[in-house]
Amino acid sequence: MYKPFTSIDEQVRLLASRGVITDRDTPLLLAREGYYSVVNGYKDPFLDQEQTRMAGDDRYIPGTTFKDLHALFLFDRDLRFLCFRTLTTAEALLRTACAYCFTQSHPDEPNAYLNPHNLDERNANPRDLEYVLNELGRIVEHSRRSPGHGGKAYLYHCAMQHDGEIPLWVLVNDMTMGQLTSLFRVMTQEDRASVARYFEGLYGASHTGEIRIPPRKLDIIYRRIKDFRNICAHDDRLYCAKPYNLNNSFFQLVQDLRIVTVKQRYLEFLQQTESLMMRVKKEIPSQAAAIISAMGVNGLGEFRDYMDQVRKS
Repeated sequence: MYKPFTSIDEQVRLLASRGVITDRDTPLLLAREGYYSVVNGYKDPFLDQEQTRMAGDDRYIPGTTFKDLHALFLFDRDLRFLCFRTLTTAEALLRTACAYCFTQSHPDEPNAYLNPHNLDERNANPRDLEYVLNELGRIVEHSRRSPGHGGKAYLYHCAMQHDGEIPLWVLVNDMTMGQLTSLFRVMTQEDRASVARYFEGLYGASHTGEIRIPPRKLDIIYRRIKDFRNICAHDDRLYCAKPYNLNNSFFQLVQDLRIVTVKQRYLEFLQQTESLMMRVKKEIPSQAAAIISAMGVNGLGEFRDYMDQVRKS
């Protein structure tokens, strides 16, 4: 076997043999959270890289305790919970904006989103276009499935009461984040611009200044939101995540969310994130700087300067 089974007691002894200080709570925490999730997921800041290289397996910085690893694990979990709540409101906004702007452009055509001529046939990636048409068509097809047979009640109601017509503002509620971002990407340039203006208006409603949001920038923002939302939804490691490229740090995501979140809620999100970072400095002082750096932040000072900037905007 690649990794033979080890009992909880054996896991504790393995940690101790590699330089991790354990205590009487360690077995219970391992039983509750799992060795792989805590140790394999959060060991990196605590490893002695030179000793690890020489030994051929993990060796920890002297003084590292299992509680240190568990504290980082809990910090990241709380960061995911906090982030996911904000990401879902950003996702809901894109659903609303796309449905409103597209329907405004095609008010009289039933299920206009299934007509490729209403999308950007000339400029859109053909695979994206095919994907969107297939996925939306599949949702419409399944809408005639009753709730008693696995269907969605709100889709079934529309399909039965309106001869198969399902307005986009209803349909988007059954779309995944990937389907939604793909829909935005294949909308016509005029409709994408309309969605961008929708976001600009909402930003101006809660900030003192106006902002210009090109559709291309909105697309980049929501691709990143999709990636980080999936990380949060699947309980993956968040604080140091950089999906696809190094520019996709947590702090870059934080700055993106400023554009798509009501200012007051965004400030609350920043304050709660700051509190979590301060908790790391208190509970894991020796590794705090490296952990915060992995988030894409050059220290708490930079993060607080950014918060001040947001307050004045």
